[in-house]
Amino acid sequence: MKIKRHVIQIICTVLLAAASLAQNQPRPAQAGNAEIAGLPAGRGIYYHAAHGWVRLPFTVLMPFVEKKGIVLEVLNLGSEHAISEIPGSYAGVQIGNDARPTFYLRGIAQTDLYLVRATRKADHRELRMPISGEFREWAHFRHEDVAGIEVQQVTADVLAVKPLTQLRPGEYAIATPFEPGARWIRLGFDFGLIAGHTGG
Repeated sequence: MKIKRHVIQIICTVLLAAASLAQNQPRPAQAGNAEIAGLPAGRGIYYHAAHGWVRLPFTVLMPFVEKKGIVLEVLNLGSEHAISEIPGSYAGVQIGNDARPTFYLRGIAQTDLYLVRATRKADHRELRMPISGEFREWAHFRHEDVAGIEVQQVTADVLAVKPLTQLRPGEYAIATPFEPGARWIRLGFDFGLIAGHTGG
């Protein structure tokens, strides 16, 4: 059920926050690198807006079988799709002047990194995933929802990530693994692109 789904997501978020606090703080941006001057030192994904650096909020993405909703049913392969939900119909970070925004990832690995378009609902956004019978590959993002990205190493612990082409207005998430090896539990760092703005 929907309530159980959100409780599980909250528990996972609390566990992740505790783990993050236990880790050493990453190194600050290297002096002399104008591209990331002022980039915050904390682990996360950032966008350089006109008023300064903005940190993208994140949600724990766990795929649930459509129209079901208890944890044990992630093992039920009778459905064709699974869904991960992001709370709220819009992201808190909305980009209005750049259809190819560059994001800076500090302390996040390049492995299994995706830029995914979300579907808006009344009170949440959905990422839909076809189900595979191979458990290690259980739920992947739909091909039509995934945008190509280019990744550049800026410093030892900072990556720059940019879409290969202009994004359509809408809601998106940058998905990263929850931890190495946890391929079907991810973190979704969400943002929106405002209609009517198509800057390069």
